[in-house]
Amino acid sequence: MIRALRRLAIWLGGLVAAAFLAVLAWTFLWPMDRVPDRADVIVCLGAGMGPDGRLHAPAIRRVETCADLWRGGIAPRVVFTGGVRINDGPAAGDQMANLAMSLGVPADDIVTENKAQSTLQNAIFTRDLIGTTPRVLLVTEAFHLPRSWASFRWAGFGDIALHPSEPVRRAPGTDRPNLRILGREALAIWFNAARASAYGLGGLVGLPADARLVWLH
Repeated sequence: MIRALRRLAIWLGGLVAAAFLAVLAWTFLWPMDRVPDRADVIVCLGAGMGPDGRLHAPAIRRVETCADLWRGGIAPRVVFTGGVRINDGPAAGDQMANLAMSLGVPADDIVTENKAQSTLQNAIFTRDLIGTTPRVLLVTEAFHLPRSWASFRWAGFGDIALHPSEPVRRAPGTDRPNLRILGREALAIWFNAARASAYGLGGLVGLPADARLVWLH
């Protein structure tokens, strides 16, 4: 029994290590200056916010990137997706939309989603707003792009393009890459796969979608 558990631990550790190396590769090798092809809608994923509704720096950079893409004619609409940090507090989707409007994106070209608490929920709730037929351009940091792509594919989107706002967020007080968040991303890849699988299995046994959404929090 102990030997089997040791083998399982080694196997799981190998999966996480492989994911970490992959995250490192696509984070720092992703082309930052490539102009994306036209899309039907840009989707800006939330990136953290204080309890007072103040957007964290990575979220601001994502919004700025989306505003630049909109001004460049890459897509006519932008979806900002992200929920609340605290109960009855402002939603990240609304805060990002407000920032985008201050940068010149008109309200008529903005769609807000204000319930999502995870990348999987970003995908599901965005699907509920715009359907799965538009060509979407996902905007987030490079380290997060592949998991975002997988989440939106799982939610039913067929035509997905990716564009980085920056390679990776920086460690507080320095300009160095935040390696801790890269390690978290390596774990999140497998955690998301497990949650998505559980969500699907729950549907097969008849659990309603609303009851399963909490599994994706």
